[in-house]
Amino acid sequence: MALQLAIRNASRLNAANILKTGRLTPLKTYATIVGAQRTAFANSLNIAKCVKPFTRTIAVSAPRMSAAGGNHTTLWTLERAVSLALLGVIPAAFLVPSQTLDALMAVSLVLHSHWGIEAMITDYVRPAIVGNVLPKVAHASLLLLSMATLGGLFYLIYNDIGIAKSVKKLWAVKAA
Repeated sequence: MALQLAIRNASRLNAANILKTGRLTPLKTYATIVGAQRTAFANSLNIAKCVKPFTRTIAVSAPRMSAAGGNHTTLWTLERAVSLALLGVIPAAFLVPSQTLDALMAVSLVLHSHWGIEAMITDYVRPAIVGNVLPKVAHASLLLLSMATLGGLFYLIYNDIGIAKSVKKLWAVKAA
């Protein structure tokens, strides 16, 4: 920052400009300068006390969550834990196919995608931009889609061969 100030003021710091700005009158005493600064500062504080500050609160989470007034740290931690658990659950479900690991993978995948799409809806379908109805419709549609997805995956797990075996079969299909 000091280098930037020196470069900016380099054109002003030459001998001709220093001679032009030379004072013909003596400087005020130090006490006079400090006293004037103190009164100016006190006046600005008095003005600041009279003026009401303008603040605007901006919600950064889903309206229903912020209305609840809860602590969002636990939800954030849970989201990160599910994301981390997916790194182990997906390979385990493919290495040791079972209904339990398929169900765990289905629940964690649906939760992970639900939270991600919910964050996008909260960020981009804001009531201030699109009105009050569309965000509610979008959140309700997401909830229905997530429930239908989880139901379909559970149907595949318990009434068919399961998620991991279905994906393995899909990968094993040879092109004709």
